[in-house]
Amino acid sequence: MNIRSISLRLFLLSFLILFLELVCIRWLSAYVLYLGYFTNFVLLGCFLGIGAGSLLANHRIRFLGFLPPLLCVFFAVILFSRAQVDPSFEGLIYFTSTSGAVSLPPYILLPLIFIGITAIFTFLAQDLGVLFNQFAPLEAYRLNILGSLAGIVCFALMGLLSAPAWTWFLIASVMLFFLLPMDWSRKRNLVALVALVAVIAISDYRISNVWSPYSRLNILATHDGLLPEIVNPSNSQDKAKTGYTYLITANGIGQQAFTSISTADSAYGLPYTAFAQKPAYKNILVIGAGGGNDVAFALANGVEHVDAVEIDPQTVRLGKMYHPESPYSDPRVSIYIDDGRAFLEHSKQKYDLIIFALTDSFVLASNSSNLRLESYLFTTESFERARSLLKPDGLFMLYNYYRYDWLVDKIAYMLKDVFGKAPVYHRPGNAVTNSAVFVTFFVGPKAADINIQQPDFYQSNPQPVTPATDNWPFLYLSQPSIPPMYLLTLLIVLVGSGLFIWRISPRGALTQGSLPFFFMGAAFSLLETKSIVNFLLLFGATWLVNALVFFGVLLIVLIAIWLSSRFKFKNTSLLYVILFATIALNFFVPLKMLLVDNLTIRYLLAILLLFSPIFVANLIYSSAFRDVSQANVAFGANLLGTIVGGGFEYLSLYTGYQVLSLLAGVFYLGAFIFFIRLQRKAAAPTAHPFAESR
Repeated sequence: MNIRSISLRLFLLSFLILFLELVCIRWLSAYVLYLGYFTNFVLLGCFLGIGAGSLLANHRIRFLGFLPPLLCVFFAVILFSRAQVDPSFEGLIYFTSTSGAVSLPPYILLPLIFIGITAIFTFLAQDLGVLFNQFAPLEAYRLNILGSLAGIVCFALMGLLSAPAWTWFLIASVMLFFLLPMDWSRKRNLVALVALVAVIAISDYRISNVWSPYSRLNILATHDGLLPEIVNPSNSQDKAKTGYTYLITANGIGQQAFTSISTADSAYGLPYTAFAQKPAYKNILVIGAGGGNDVAFALANGVEHVDAVEIDPQTVRLGKMYHPESPYSDPRVSIYIDDGRAFLEHSKQKYDLIIFALTDSFVLASNSSNLRLESYLFTTESFERARSLLKPDGLFMLYNYYRYDWLVDKIAYMLKDVFGKAPVYHRPGNAVTNSAVFVTFFVGPKAADINIQQPDFYQSNPQPVTPATDNWPFLYLSQPSIPPMYLLTLLIVLVGSGLFIWRISPRGALTQGSLPFFFMGAAFSLLETKSIVNFLLLFGATWLVNALVFFGVLLIVLIAIWLSSRFKFKNTSLLYVILFATIALNFFVPLKMLLVDNLTIRYLLAILLLFSPIFVANLIYSSAFRDVSQANVAFGANLLGTIVGGGFEYLSLYTGYQVLSLLAGVFYLGAFIFFIRLQRKAAAPTAHPFAESR
C-alpha cells in the first residue's frame, strides 16, 4: 500500500471513529434514558476503546474484521431491551413523568453499555494505532484531526437535515466495509452490516420515528378514549383529523398533547383567568413553545403579538401539522428556533407576559458535561434577565410537573431572590401524574393582582436554599453534591477501565515516558468541557453551536500541529507559563463580563478567553508528540487520560464549572513535572527523552 493509500486510510478511519462516536451518543441516549443523567459515560467508553485499540497496534490478532457482527448484536440488543428511567433516585431529578418499567438498575445497565462501547472502539482503533506508526507523529496526528473534522461536519449535516437514524448507520457501515480487510470474512461482514442498517431502518419505520437534532420524536393520536395509535408524519394522508387528540413524545416520554382550546389544560389559561379583570396583554414571550398550546391560548385571549421560542425545529413542524388550532399559521405569531436563554440575552423587546413552558428535557447540551438543554434557563441570572425584559406591570410565569417539594421550594426561593417578592403559585390537588404534581408559578408586578383566596392558589414562603447559577446550573440537585448513584457507577467504570488497560497493555508500553501525555489528556478533557459549557451559555445550547464549538476546538488543534511542524519551540517552560496564565484568566474573569449585547464582540472575547488555553496546551502537546518514538503509545496514553478527566468533570456537580480550570491547571502541572524529569534523563549520555516508551 503506497503512502497516499495509507494517508487516505488514516483519514477515513479517523472520520469513521468520530462519526460513529457521535452516532452512538445520539442514538443510545434516545433509547436508554439513563444516559440522560450519566452524561459522558458513552464518551468515556469511546475514549477508553480508542486508547486501548491504539495500544494493541502490535497485537497478532486483527480485531477490525470482528467489528460488524459486534455492532449488529450490540445495537439490536439495546433496541429490544431498552430501559426507562427510575424516578425514585433523588439525585436524578427531572420534571415530567416517564412511561415503562425499569429492567436493570443503572449500576448494572451502564457498565454493560460501557463494555460494549469500549469493545466497539477497541476493535476500530487498533488499525488507527497501526497507521499512526507508519507516519511521522505529527503527520499522523494531522490526518487524524482532519478526518475528525470531516466526521463532525458530516454528522452536523445529518442534524441539519433531520436525517433518520438508519442513514447514520448506513454511512458508518459503508465506510467500515471499505476499511475491512479483504479476506474470507468480508461476505459475512457485509451481511452483518446490512442486517444492522435493516434493523435500525425497520425500527424507525414501525414506530414512525422523527429524528430532530435533539430527540427521537413520535406522534400518537387518540379518539373517543381509544388507545393511542402511532401517526406517520411522512405520510401525506396522515394529517390532523377533526376530533382527534395528538400527543408528541420525545425519546419515548410524553412531551405535550396538541389539544383544542375547549379541552386545553387549565394551566394554559391561568395567566388570563387568575385575575378578577382579564388582562389585556399586547406582547408576550413563550419560551419552550413546543407544539403551540400556549400560543393558541394566547391568541384566543386577544394577545396582539406572540414571540414563540422553541429549540427543536421538528417539534414546531409537528405542531404546524397536527395542532387543531393551527397557532403557528397566525400572522400575530413570530417563531424563533433558538435556545431560550440565548433568546433572552439578545432580545431588546419588552413583554407584558413571559412564560417558561414545559422546558425540561432528557437531552444533553454537551456530550462531555452534565449540562442539559434547559440548564442555563433555570438559573438566577436567567431569571434576572427575564425580569429585565418585563414591562413595569408585567407578569412572569413558569409551570411544570415537579416530583419533590424541595424542588418547588427551590424555584420559589430563586424567584423571590430575583424579583424581591415570593411568587404566588397554583397547585390543583388533582393535577398529579406518576407521583408528580403540576405547579404554576406567578411573579412580577402583576402577580400582586392575583387573588390567592381562589381555589388552589397559594402564597409561597420558601426557605433559603442553594440557588442554581450560571456557574452551578443544576436545578435538579437540592444542594451541591455528587449523588451516590453517580459515584458508584463512576467507580465501577474507572476501576474496570484501569484493570482493562493493565490487562491488554503490552509490557513496558505505559511507563514514565507516557505519563506526560496521560496528564495532558486529563487536563485537556477538563479544559475542553469548561470551554464548551461556557460557549453554550454565551451563544445558546443549540446543536449548531455545539457542533461549531467542537469543530473550532479541533481547528485550533490543527493550527497548533501546523505551527509545531514548522517551528521548534525550544523553551517549552515559557509555553507552560503562558498556559498557566491563560488558565488563571479563565478562572478569575467572570463569564458575565463576556455577555455583551454585540454578538460579534462577544464572540471575539469568547474566542480570546476560552480558546487561548486550548491553543497553548496543544502547542505544548504537539511539540512533545513530534519527538515520540511510538506515536500510538503516546496517543493512546493521552486518550486514557481523558477518561480520568471525564471522571473529575463530575466534581462540577459539587463545585460548579469554574473550578475545572484549576483542576486542569493541576494536571498540566503534573505533565510539566514529568517532562522536566524526562529532559533531565535526556541530558545523560545514554538517555533518550522517550526511551521508556519503546
